[in-house]
Amino acid sequence: MKNIFFWGFFLVLINISTNLYSQKYTITGHITDASNGDPVPFASVSLKGINKGAVSTFEGNFKFSTDILTDSLFVSSMGYAIKYKALDKTALNQHLEIIIAPATNNIMEVVIRSGENPAFKILRGMQRNKKKNDRKQLSAFEYDAYTKIELDVDNIQEKMKKRKVMQQIQGAIDSFEKIKGEDGKAIIPVFISESASKFYYNESPQRKKEIIQKNSIKGVGVRKDGIVSQLIGGNLLANYNFYDNYVPFLGKDFASPVGENWKTNYKYYLADTIELDEHPCYIVEFDPKNPKDLVFTGKMYVDTATFALVQIDATIGSDANLNYIDKIKIQQTLEKTTEGAWLPAKTRFLIDIKELTQKSAGMLAKIYISNSNFVINQPKPLSFYDQSVETLEGANEPAGAEFWAKTRAEAWSAQDILASKLIDTIKNVPIVRTYIDIAEIVTSGYKRFSKFDIGPYISTFAYNNYEGLRIRLGARTNAGFSKHLTLKGYLGYGTKDNDWKYNAQADYLFSKKHYTIAGIRYTKELERMGLTPELIGENKLFYAFTRWGNKFAGAFDRRETEVYLKTEPSKSLIVKATLTTSDFDPRFPFQYRTDPDKGMASPLANSFTNSFVTLDLRYAQNENFIMDGNERISLGTKRIPVISFQYQHGLKGFMGGAFSYHKFSGKIHQSFRVGTLGRSEYTLSGGYIPSKLPAPLLFPHVGNEVPLYNKVAFNTMRFFEFVSDKYVSLNYNHNFEGIFFNRIPLIKKLKWRFVATSNLLFGKQRQENKDIMQAIERDANGEFVNDYFRKPKFLKSKGYIFQSLNPVIPYAEVGYGIDNIFKIFRIQALHRLSYLDHLGNNEKKPSRFFVKASVHFSF
Repeated sequence: MKNIFFWGFFLVLINISTNLYSQKYTITGHITDASNGDPVPFASVSLKGINKGAVSTFEGNFKFSTDILTDSLFVSSMGYAIKYKALDKTALNQHLEIIIAPATNNIMEVVIRSGENPAFKILRGMQRNKKKNDRKQLSAFEYDAYTKIELDVDNIQEKMKKRKVMQQIQGAIDSFEKIKGEDGKAIIPVFISESASKFYYNESPQRKKEIIQKNSIKGVGVRKDGIVSQLIGGNLLANYNFYDNYVPFLGKDFASPVGENWKTNYKYYLADTIELDEHPCYIVEFDPKNPKDLVFTGKMYVDTATFALVQIDATIGSDANLNYIDKIKIQQTLEKTTEGAWLPAKTRFLIDIKELTQKSAGMLAKIYISNSNFVINQPKPLSFYDQSVETLEGANEPAGAEFWAKTRAEAWSAQDILASKLIDTIKNVPIVRTYIDIAEIVTSGYKRFSKFDIGPYISTFAYNNYEGLRIRLGARTNAGFSKHLTLKGYLGYGTKDNDWKYNAQADYLFSKKHYTIAGIRYTKELERMGLTPELIGENKLFYAFTRWGNKFAGAFDRRETEVYLKTEPSKSLIVKATLTTSDFDPRFPFQYRTDPDKGMASPLANSFTNSFVTLDLRYAQNENFIMDGNERISLGTKRIPVISFQYQHGLKGFMGGAFSYHKFSGKIHQSFRVGTLGRSEYTLSGGYIPSKLPAPLLFPHVGNEVPLYNKVAFNTMRFFEFVSDKYVSLNYNHNFEGIFFNRIPLIKKLKWRFVATSNLLFGKQRQENKDIMQAIERDANGEFVNDYFRKPKFLKSKGYIFQSLNPVIPYAEVGYGIDNIFKIFRIQALHRLSYLDHLGNNEKKPSRFFVKASVHFSF
């Protein structure tokens, strides 16, 4: 009996001890940043002394179970100090709130071992399996997206705090709790938004579309119906794919640590292996070989079975050759689809912008995107993607708290709620509204009112030897006036010529989807030959600059009436048809032969009317647009050439038109990456006129006699120096970025960038067109007198020289320079290589060397 009791008691003890030993301990937690309260994703959580733990999710949460419990765990994440947290060894379930602080810069020990870097095997595996894992292998995909965007003013300098605007803001928000930024200092929120959208993608041909279903916008100086409401979806601008060789944003190309040139740009370290969402993963850390280059620092989690990218944490520091940037951070987690490709499930993007001066402040931008409900390989009809961004009716109307509670991927933090309240307070401070108005004038050129805008202010004043002081005032209606009709115009006056100049224009928008617009315009203006707005293009600053000076050569009065229709019948193709009648009345001695076949007996004319129809075609594949009121703004194209073609037909006899002719021209423009050597941009253009026309109606090649560099002009050519009826030209620009200066000690701190340019032009003018403008000398009262090759002694001013190029000798110029001087200036040296003895309108040989400057904003 004693033996039975003993053995029974012994078995009970064994059972109890076995149960105790086999019990599971479950540890959950949430990791946040000590400086701002944001969740910390991809942080490694491990029990002290044993290889057991987890990696925090995108929301900073973690959970794992273990049979053995130690007295503590530790949390580590790149850019943060290691944090230890004590554990309760008696609790089977415990939840931890862990706050980690950004680390100070420490010098880490690196151990060099013989043999190949083990991380290289993983990177090669990623390249071999790229086609299987990259989202581009899918024919199409779509998903629901939630996006939250926040902008904050941070790093407020002491001098700025003394300004009246800051004192009024501070007074308005003193009653609120302070919000802290990345460095623990107080920040002021100025914008917060969230949106629910549907994103669609088609691979071949590549098409994107985002439908904004609901949005909520609060911001200082932000209109709910403006451009911002179309960008807060995020997936068109922040849909990063690290499988591409370069990750583009801020107008720059950043070398991907997973791209084909991975070994050229980065150093890699195999840090660990860990299980992440049931995927065993390698942890691979990467550092730039040259921190001045546009590359990342961070770590990525790679699936051990498929070599797919599961998560990535990539940072760009202040050392990179970027302007105004203190830090950029991209964190992304991907989800595997049934076809094997991985799609971005969650993305967090942060950009910390430096203060521009000691009297200003910095800016902190944060974007959070959560994607769900993936549908793959079910493409839509191509016409579905015609409108890149579509905002549903009522999307801007307020939604209830219940809607956002269901839509949000994570609940708003206390700081988010506080930021929303602060923005409502700040935007009502009177002086803030004044600063908003000034900022809008600087960026758009117009002062906005409820139904119309006044501007552009860049054209308000000018001074030249024909007009004297020129004063101009312009205005346009906006979407507040009408969602379809736009009226615009200006009125100008010259104090020397006592002449009024004016413009009146009306546009009607029939369709936003196909952007169908019709309009009529009338203009009376003083222009310069070879420097008209249609020749100069979008460079409004250069055009305004040419209105100044005491050598306003080639001036003519133009009265022009134009009727036009513009539409986008299919994605990427824009068609415009125009009917125009234009009067050319020069203010310089001018004449041409109206019947050159009669030779010296030909009648002469010193002005003309030209009536014509124009057909413009423009093809830009994958170009995306957003609407700004009734006007469209292009978001650009990616690497694909933009092709333009124009045909013009003269209508003799219509509205006084003097010529019947045919005129053809075309252009190809492309910007593309040249590997590690930087970015190139070229424009190949050409034109042909088989008809007889006076020189002003041929192809005038745009010269540049001002010290301001113009990318679309021949910058060593004089104004209207050459005219052609047949030509082909190539304009090529290359920005080497920091490839040279980044490697020069001390100089690399300046973040200069080396640029090079070259222009080449072949052109000719047929003899029959030269005959029209052939010099005719008459000395009777000077009537119709003009000598285009020398100044007649009895004339106070000379005529214009309409000379042509030698068809076998190209006009050539090259240039080189330094970009990013003081972050905004570019200085270029330019050399004229041909036609060095050519006499221009001033009867002097041209200069061979020029130095020109330009101003532009870029990161």
